[in-house]
Amino acid sequence: MLAKIRNYFREVTTELKQTTWPSKKNTQNMTLLVVLVAALLSAYLGGIDFLLQKIMGILI
Repeated sequence: MLAKIRNYFREVTTELKQTTWPSKKNTQNMTLLVVLVAALLSAYLGGIDFLLQKIMGILI
């Protein structure tokens, strides 16, 4: 059992050494993109919700 655990962590370490991590600038750009897309999507959905509430208020 202990040998399996050691082997698992050895394999994890090997895989992490092979990983290519993004640069700091790339990470910042992708984070900014995610934040902007989330903000635009929330504004869009909020606008649609607002319009539907107004329409339902007029109809009821």
